Amino acid sequence: MAATTDSAPSAQPERPGMKDGVCSEFTVFAEIKPGHADALRADLAAFTSGKADDIRAAMHQIGTLHDARHVIFDNDTRYMFASSFDGSWDAYIDDFAKTAAGARFAKILSHVEGFPGITDPGVKDWFVAHQEPAGIFVSSYPELTVQQVWKDQHVNEAFQAVLDTPEFRAALDNPANAELLDTSAFQKLLEEASA
Repeated sequence: MAATTDSAPSAQPERPGMKDGVCSEFTVFAEIKPGHADALRADLAAFTSGKADDIRAAMHQIGTLHDARHVIFDNDTRYMFASSFDGSWDAYIDDFAKTAAGARFAKILSHVEGFPGITDPGVKDWFVAHQEPAGIFVSSYPELTVQQVWKDQHVNEAFQAVLDTPEFRAALDNPANAELLDTSAFQKLLEEASA
């Protein structure tokens, strides 16, 4: 009888990057093709100029991206992309490639050495080869996904709108609501709303 082990191989290969709660970091370094630094700068500028709504729409389409940074350094010879995201590394790359941001990102990365293209089957291998995990990674809200942050923002906006209505002010003055208004939970809610 053959010996067996208790651990089954993972369906996904191990990916680089640190995690804090639900959030992971992703940092890629690449060599800029000789003579491409100005074109890279122009594509980065085009990526953001006048298209904030498009960028936000793409971020909503991805739905897991907390933030992203592009940096040209070492006398225009190197490029860095860094982001933080929710969920699995593979899903992040897959979801990114399916959006309008993915096409723009591919154009930016066309200025670095060896990038195969965002839809190329070898793109994940390229990212792994160029990714450098952070020495430390901390999130201010490690248990909140991007989707939860957006939901909390919408709930807060709706609640703030309720607080500004004459009906809410009348409810505060209504003696029938005194028991609810005196609870510590309601008082905490009002304190948080006014902070």
